[in-house]
Amino acid sequence: MKNFILITLTSLLLVACGSKEEAAKNGSKPKGNKGGKPAREIAVEGYIAEPHEQGKSYTAMATLEPLNSVQLTAAASGKLTKLFAKDGASVQKGTLLAKIDDSELRAQLKQAESNKVLAEQKEQRIRGLFEKNGATKADLESAEATLKSAEASVELIKAQIAKTEVRAPFAGKLGFVNVSVGAWFTTGSSIATLSEVKKLKAKFALPQRYASALKEGDSVELKDEERDVIKSGKVKALEASLSESSRTRQVLVEVDNAKSELLAGSFAKVTVSMQSGRVKTIPVPAEALTLDKDGAYVFVATGGKAKVKHVETGLRTPISVDIVSGLDVGDTVISSGLISMREGASVRIREIRHNTDYELE
Repeated sequence: MKNFILITLTSLLLVACGSKEEAAKNGSKPKGNKGGKPAREIAVEGYIAEPHEQGKSYTAMATLEPLNSVQLTAAASGKLTKLFAKDGASVQKGTLLAKIDDSELRAQLKQAESNKVLAEQKEQRIRGLFEKNGATKADLESAEATLKSAEASVELIKAQIAKTEVRAPFAGKLGFVNVSVGAWFTTGSSIATLSEVKKLKAKFALPQRYASALKEGDSVELKDEERDVIKSGKVKALEASLSESSRTRQVLVEVDNAKSELLAGSFAKVTVSMQSGRVKTIPVPAEALTLDKDGAYVFVATGGKAKVKHVETGLRTPISVDIVSGLDVGDTVISSGLISMREGASVRIREIRHNTDYELE
C-alpha cells in the first residue's frame, strides 16, 4: 500500500513539472485567478506608439520637360519651296519656318478677288436702282448674296494659302530639321520639333501623408545632381485626387531656365520643405494592423490585458502604417502573436520596441 501511494505521488509530480516546461516552451506561464484555475498568458512584442518624427523635407525624383513642345508639321500637301528652319535655332513666336508651293492658290486668289470686285459693283448698281424704285427687293437680295459668296471665296483661298506656311506657335528652340528644300510634303509631314526650354516643368508624386502640404504658388527646390545645379521651382498645379494604386498625388512644378542651366529630359531631385507639425501621424509596424467588418484595428496592452482599438489609417508602406486617429501616444501596440490574440487576453510584454522612422524614400 505504501509503495502504491509513493508511485502515485511521483507521477503527479512529473505531470506538474511537464506542464510547467510546456508552458515555458510556448512563451506563456500559468497564472492563478479567483477560481484557482491557471489562465494562459501570451508573451508578445510591444511597440510604443510615438508621434512620427517628421523630417523637415521630403524628396522625390522627377524628369525635367519643356514647358511646351510640339512637332511642327505641314497642314497642306505640295512641294517645299522655302526652308528657314535651322538645326537647333532659337525662334520667336510667328516666325516663318517653311513654305510650300502656293502658285496655283495665288492664281485662284486673283480670280476670286476679281469676282469680288465685280460683285461689289453689281451690288452698288442694284442698290442705287432699288432706292429709285428701278429694281425689286429680290434683285437687291440676289446681288447681296452674290457679293457675300465672292467674299467667302476670297477668304477660303487665303486660308488655304496660310496652310502652306509653317510658323512657330510659340518662342522656343528647334531640334534637328528633318527635310530639305524640294521635298514633296503631304499633310502631317514633320519638319522639326519646337520646344520651349526657357521654362521647364517637372512632375513628381507626393505621398498621401503630405498630400495637403503643398498648394499652388509654393516653392520647391530642384537639383540636377549631374551638373550640381540648384533652382527654385513654383507649384503650378496639383492633381485633384490621389492615385488609387499608389495613394500619391501628382504635383506639377514650373522652373525658370532663362540661362539654360538645366537640360530638358534630365533627372532632377525635388525637395519639398514641410511645415513643422503640419502632418500628425503615429507609424506602427504593418504586422500590427488587422482588419474586420468595422475597419482597421490594433491590439494594445493595458494592465496585462489585450484591448482592441479601431483606428483610421493613412499612408501604408510595406513595413509600416500611419495611424491618423484612434491611437494614443504612449500606447503599447502588440505586434506579435496576433493569430491567437483576443479582446481581454492576458499578455506579457517580452520585448519593447520604440518609434523608428518607417518612411520609405
